[in-house]
Formats: sequence, C-alpha cells, structure tokens
Amino acid sequence: MKNTLGIGRRPARVRRGRRRPWACRALVALLAMTPAAPASADPGGRNLVYVTNYADGTISVIDDAARRVVRTFRVGGSPGRIAAGPDGRRLYVTDFVSGRLSVIDTVTGTVAASVPVGKAPFGVAVSPDGRRAYVADFGGGGLSVVDTATDTLTGTVDTGVTPVEVALSPDGRRAYVTDFESGTVAVVDTAAVAVVGTLSVGGGPWGARVSPDGRRLYVTELQQSVVRVIDIATGETVAELDVGKSPRVVRFSPDGARAYVGSAYFNTVSVIDTAALKVIAVIEVGDGPRVVAVTPDGSRMYVANQVSDTVSVVDIATNTVVAAIPVGDQPLGVVIAHRPATTGGVPVSRPTHSGPRRSPGTVTGRNHGTVTGREQHAAATAAHVRTVRHDGRALCAVDVSSRRLLRRRDAPPGVLHGRRATASRSSIRRSAQSAHSRCMALKRSPHSRASRP
Repeated sequence: MKNTLGIGRRPARVRRGRRRPWACRALVALLAMTPAAPASADPGGRNLVYVTNYADGTISVIDDAARRVVRTFRVGGSPGRIAAGPDGRRLYVTDFVSGRLSVIDTVTGTVAASVPVGKAPFGVAVSPDGRRAYVADFGGGGLSVVDTATDTLTGTVDTGVTPVEVALSPDGRRAYVTDFESGTVAVVDTAAVAVVGTLSVGGGPWGARVSPDGRRLYVTELQQSVVRVIDIATGETVAELDVGKSPRVVRFSPDGARAYVGSAYFNTVSVIDTAALKVIAVIEVGDGPRVVAVTPDGSRMYVANQVSDTVSVVDIATNTVVAAIPVGDQPLGVVIAHRPATTGGVPVSRPTHSGPRRSPGTVTGRNHGTVTGREQHAAATAAHVRTVRHDGRALCAVDVSSRRLLRRRDAPPGVLHGRRATASRSSIRRSAQSAHSRCMALKRSPHSRASRP
C-alpha cells in the first residue's frame, strides 16, 4: 500500500501554535477518524462514552454524568474507529492491522464477533436501523457491508483508491465515502450497494458528515486545511471554511445549528455557524485532537486527544473545557451511546444506588410483572445487568458483575419475587440468545405460582 501520509512514530508533544513535524504512521493517522452518529439517549439512563485506545488494545468507558472512566474493555488488537448500534448494546470497531471489524458486547465488554472486512479497514458507520455496518477499506479501495444480525460480510463495492471515511444520510439510503488519494467522494446507493455518483473535492479529503437535515455534506480536507460544504441536491460547493491545519473530523449539534471540527495541528476545535457558514469560535483542547462526539442533548462535546492520551469535555454553551479525562494509550475513536437498557425486548428499570446491603431493584416487562428484592452488590453497575425472556413464559435477569442469574417463579402480573441461582462465568459472557437457554423455564400462570423445572 502506498504511504501517502508518511510512516513513523507517534507525534511528539509541542506547544500550541508552533510548527511541528507529523511523523505519524499511516495506520495511526488514518485510524484517527470520526465515529458514527451517536445513538439516541435513554431519557431515564446515563450516556456512556466509548473511547478506543489504539496502542494498548482497550476501550475506555466514560460515564457522562460522572465524567470519569468507569470500565475498561480489553479487546486486544489495535482498535481504531468506532460506531455504536442504535440500542447501545453493540460497538463496531475497526482494526487496521488484522483487517477485521470487531463486534463488542457492551454489557460484558468482550468481543462477540470478529468479521473480516478487507485489507486495512478505517472508517465505520452503522445504518439508522442498525441492520448494517459500513466499513471504508483503505487498503482494498472499497466499501464493505456487514449484516449485523449475522455478523457476516454481505457485500463490497469499489469506491476509489484509498477510502478513509464513510458518512450516511439521515435516512440511510446514501453513503458518502471519502478517498484521500483521488480527491473524491463516492456516493453509494446502500440498497443496491453500488456507486451512483462521484463528487470532486480538494486535496486529501478525510472526514465527512451529512447535516441532520440531509441537505449538505461537510468534508474535511487534510491538505487544504478547510472544510468544504457541498449542496447534496446539486453537488455544488457552497463554502470552503478555514479551520486550521490538519482538520480531521466534523460533527454537528443535534439541531444542526453548529458544526465542530478538530484541528490535530493546532490542538483546537473550530465551531461553525451552519446558517451563516462561518467559524464563530475556536476552543483549545488537548494535544492531537483526532475525533469528537456531541451528546444527544447537545450540551457537551467529547474530544479524544491522541498525543496527550486524554479526552477533553467541552461545555457547548460556553465553549470551554470543563474536564480532561485520562484514558488509554493513543485514543483514536470516540462514540456516545446510551447505557443498554433492553435485552430481548424487555425494558429494565434499575436501582438508583448500590451497596453491600439489599436494595430495591425492578425488572419490568410487557405484562411480565416486576421483580423485587434483588441484591445489589457494590461492584455492580447498571451496565452489568441484562434481562432476557424465555419464550414469553419466564423472565431472567443476568447480573454480570456478580456472575449470577436471577430467576423467579411466575406470578400474577404486577410483582414477581426473585431468587438467585449461580451461573458460570462463561454463561454470563454469552449473548442474550444463549442466556435464554440458561434461564429457568417457568410456566406462566396469571393466578398461581408455577412449579420449578
């Protein structure tokens, strides 16, 4: 593969505003891509921020409310770009070295599947309905399509020479793939998995994002140090905005009124007024900002800084950094998703506190009743609990942190009293489908308790 960006070690720390050499390997540079659109937040839950750490093979999990790392997933390999499924239960992470897409279970923090997707996968995006993942294969010159139900590669299409980023239209009908070497953006019909158009842009197109209203495409150009704004209906450029050297990504506020672009050279994030099409503020963040993500309510922004190994938390109302969170070695991807609150179609209501003593806990389901009396351990967090339904007859809750299956006999809708049953570590780490078979199949009766199996 031709080295278009230079090969070397990680960029050195430098003072802001001064010139510095970028001797970054093509792998590290190209994996510094924008994440997929953040999953919508559960109004009753907490947002989680997932950060891939390329050099140590981990994913840092930040609690948005606490503004600190609460878990670390050790997934191995070289995790780079990251996207989340709509329900927050799965993460999709590219690995340039192995040529695979890792599927991460956010409850267990383990790799649920590893899908071959090309020679050097970089950008990744998940369709709005969560049924497909799209991966830009920098080494293979195309776009790979993964069926998320089966975790298998279902198709590929040539999109250029060195595809870097993939952006989806809000309805998921079009994918836009930037090609660094050819200076173009391929327009892909996602239903047909075919290229239906090509947009010529400037030098070194890198990141891309479609505005929330679907009318404009924003493309960062690494060599020109600008963001190009394209009218999607006409394919014409309507603006070129100077955002500082080495712009990597672009992200929007939920209402589309603002766009945010990180500059890895100046260690800043530029704020763009999308109506006026001009930069209205510049925020200084950590060293080597590569990726940004905005919370679903539009109040905060998380910026992954590759050189300083931190994530900057920005208050969007004031455009100021309110926290710098240490993460792993070389953070290159970030995505925000809600804490997974459903499994097998059963909503979960969780305790508001934890401790070594018994505390009230509920698992509510569609006419399945409520489980009470669950013991909550200090080590457990809401992210560790999942529920599954067994053929509509029984409901089991899996407490991952304490490695227990919570089971209960059926009772009239309203209240079910829980019992604990020991589960093996391996069974806890299986998917919800496997957990179905581990649950106790309790015959349901609206008026009396069922006998034990």
